[in-house]
Amino acid sequence: MRLFLQFFSLSDRYERKARLLPGLLLAAVPALTAWAVMQEFTTWYTAASSAVGVEFLAAILLGHLARARGRSGEDHLWKSWGGPPTTRWLRPSDQSCSDQQKTKWRGAIKRITGLSLPASIPQGGSQDGVDLQIADATRQLRYALRGRPEASILATHNEDYGFARNLYGVRWYWVFISLASLAGCGVAFGFGLRPYLGLAVAAAFTIASILIARELPDYVRRCADRYAESLFASAILVNQAMDEAAKQPKDATAGKTS
Repeated sequence: MRLFLQFFSLSDRYERKARLLPGLLLAAVPALTAWAVMQEFTTWYTAASSAVGVEFLAAILLGHLARARGRSGEDHLWKSWGGPPTTRWLRPSDQSCSDQQKTKWRGAIKRITGLSLPASIPQGGSQDGVDLQIADATRQLRYALRGRPEASILATHNEDYGFARNLYGVRWYWVFISLASLAGCGVAFGFGLRPYLGLAVAAAFTIASILIARELPDYVRRCADRYAESLFASAILVNQAMDEAAKQPKDATAGKTS
């Protein structure tokens, strides 16, 4: 099973939540609708097994689409926000956080990555140049924090953001698939079937997908903010752990001397 998941790049927890889960949500609409309709002319277990097959195969394909569309939509979102929060909050001109807090973040980032971030725009420099420095530093910070016990919550918030971003990228596909499933039930009625359950499932998904699609942009931003908070908080915790590690040899030497 693990080799099978690796083949589809789904052996990682992030990939399962950020890519596969949006695909499962989108694929659930036609799968459940097909299951409800097929029960009209076949056994329940045949309908169920067919629905599971449709769900899984469609989820993998739609998951890849969600990833591609999510990355594409991310650029549009960042522009509307004035940049990702990991960059925006460290800008000298940004007022989202206090100067004291930003100074603490810059110090931790410099110690972990070795890259210095300016507290003001250098003479002759530009905001775009500062943004590039911040982007490089935060990228190195993510690599440095990966797998650290102090950054366990960061991994969870990264998964949450990836899921929200990818679902945002395919939100209108979800609405379209739900509407298509609803129309399919209408066609089934035209052929003399009575898939009332399928009609209810498709209608429920149509309403839910429209409501969620409207809320997703704000939800993605909240997830992005939470991820940025966790990234910088993890940097502070790792910095403190480095201080503790630096003190231990001194403490051990003092104990032997006494």
